[in-house]
Amino acid sequence: MEHQEHPNSIRTYKLRGARITPAQEGAIERLGARFILPISETPIDPRIEFPAAKRRVLEIGSGMGEATAQMAAADPDTSIIAIEVHKPGVGSLLWRIEKMALENLRIVHADVKEVLAENFVDGSFDEIRIYFPDPWQKLRHHKRRLLQGDFIPLLATKLIPHGLLHIATDWAPYAQWIELEFEKAKEFSGGKVARPAHRPLTRFEEQGLTKEHEVTDFFYY
Repeated sequence: MEHQEHPNSIRTYKLRGARITPAQEGAIERLGARFILPISETPIDPRIEFPAAKRRVLEIGSGMGEATAQMAAADPDTSIIAIEVHKPGVGSLLWRIEKMALENLRIVHADVKEVLAENFVDGSFDEIRIYFPDPWQKLRHHKRRLLQGDFIPLLATKLIPHGLLHIATDWAPYAQWIELEFEKAKEFSGGKVARPAHRPLTRFEEQGLTKEHEVTDFFYY
């Protein structure tokens, strides 16, 4: 599915200039019909997609899929639906799915702000993961930050009771912003935690650490 931005929507992601590679395009052609979930009038129910899974996870913004694939491979009893807006990222994750022979992953190629409310069944995920969302560092761009306003209570509607929301950021001012936003959200309680062992240290995160970026993880329930 090619992503088409809704008119007048506030984009929470940057349009990337990188072109899709032949390997990524080939992975989409070979595997897209099997692993990319279509958006339709019938909401996606992870319990139907993965009836035998012990846990069902939604990952928002899987990037190039490195961490997503590693976590899926390390925990085959947990099934993951990854939402990714960028086509190269979708192709890259499909390539990893094929290379690693993963069966517990599916992809939604879309902007989460456009599909989460209406296209996913409420109360159906054990965990939602949001790793390194765009911090939109400039003040005039703060309105584009994903984690604010009505989006936070929307996340709560998709989790099972006492389900986990796991967030990670390597931008300290955004970490402070997240804390303040969640202090206002009556749907969640929780806060900072040490990096859990199941979240891989990706090349992206390693690059941030070499620049002395402070990585912060949050658990909210």
